[in-house]
Amino acid sequence: MTAADHMAAFLARQPRQRVDFDALAGAADAGDSSLAASPRRRRILADAARTLAHRGLAILPKGSDGWDYSAHPPLPPLGQTPACHPATPPPTHPHAYVEQLRFATTLRLTAGDHALLGPVNALLREQPDAEIIPLADRSYELYGDEKRLKNIERRHLVTKGLLDLTVHLRARPTPAPLAMYELGSAPWMLIVENTAAFTSLRDVLGTWPDRSQVGWLGFGEGDHLIASLPTAQTSFRERDHPVDTLLLYADLDLKGLCCAQKASERAHAVGLPPLQHAAGLYQALLTRPPRTHPPVAADDAHAAATWLPPHLAAPVAQLLTDGLVLRHEALPFPQLRSLLIPNTPLLPQIRGMTLPTTPAISQPPPRSAPAPRDPSR
Repeated sequence: MTAADHMAAFLARQPRQRVDFDALAGAADAGDSSLAASPRRRRILADAARTLAHRGLAILPKGSDGWDYSAHPPLPPLGQTPACHPATPPPTHPHAYVEQLRFATTLRLTAGDHALLGPVNALLREQPDAEIIPLADRSYELYGDEKRLKNIERRHLVTKGLLDLTVHLRARPTPAPLAMYELGSAPWMLIVENTAAFTSLRDVLGTWPDRSQVGWLGFGEGDHLIASLPTAQTSFRERDHPVDTLLLYADLDLKGLCCAQKASERAHAVGLPPLQHAAGLYQALLTRPPRTHPPVAADDAHAAATWLPPHLAAPVAQLLTDGLVLRHEALPFPQLRSLLIPNTPLLPQIRGMTLPTTPAISQPPPRSAPAPRDPSR
C-alpha cells in the first residue's frame, strides 16, 4: 500500500469531517516503517495529499493560508472529507492563553492545534513550575491517553520551535534504552544495526586477546536507535566508562544511511561524541556481492551517502542508483572474523585507518539468476 492508501484508510475510520494533516502523516508512517527516516518523506506526503484530493477523498485548503512552508514542498494543515452538508465551523471565540503560549493568539492555528494546546494552557496556568515528568505520564494526565503525545516532536508547533517539551509540557521523553554491552575498557562504542552482525562482532570482540583495546558494543536500528541514543549517556555514567569515539555500522541501503544521518544529528544534539562511520567494516562490505533492490533516484542516493567519507560515498551512491544494496549479512562471520587481526590495534581497523584503498563494487548477479531476497525484509 502507498502512503495515500494508508491515509485514505485512516480517513475512512474518522467520524469527523476535518482531520489534522499530522494525523494523516502519522497514519502513513505507521503503514510504512521506512517512511519516517526517508529523506523524501515530505515529498511523499505532499504527493499523497494531492492523490487524496484527486480521488475525491479529501478537500485541501485553498490558497496558502495555514499551509506549512517551513520546507519544500509545503504541506496542508488539515484534510477535509467531502460531505453532503458543510461541516459546522469551529467556534471562533478567542482563547485566553497564558503568556508562555502567546504565539497561539497571533497564528492561524487549526482546531487540532487548539485541542492540543488547551490542556497545556491549563497546566501552565495552574502549575507553571510543575515537576518535569515522563512524557507518557504527562500525556495521560492532560489527555487521558498515555500515547497522545507519543509523536509530539513531529508536530509543526514543535518543529517550528513554538512548543517546547520541557518549558511548556513540563515533560521529558523516556525512550527505550539502547542495548549496550561493555566488552572492555577502551573509550569507544561501536553500534551495529543488524542482529547477525552484532552477534558476530560480539563473538569476535568478546574474545579479543587485549581487553584494553575493546570498548562498548551497542545494538540499535531505525527510529529506536535515534530515540534511544541519549540513554547511552546514563550507561556511561553508571559504569564510570565514558567514550570519546562513537561509531556506527549500518546497512548500505537508503534506510540504513538515512538512519545514520539522523542518528548523527541526534548524537550531536545530546552531547555525545560525533557519530563516525566504521569505515573499515564498510570497505570490507563493499567487496562482497550486492543484492538487487529497487533503484534509488540519483539525488536521493548522493544525499544519503554524504554521511560516509568521500572515498566510500561515491561507490555507495552508485550502488543505490544501480538498484543494488549491501546488507550486513553479505559479510558473514568467517570473513568478519578474519578481517580484524588480533595482533594489530583494533580501533584503527574498525575505523578503516589501515585500509586506505577504495574497494571496487562487485558486479550484480546475472539477470537470469537474480540474488535471492531475504524473506524477513
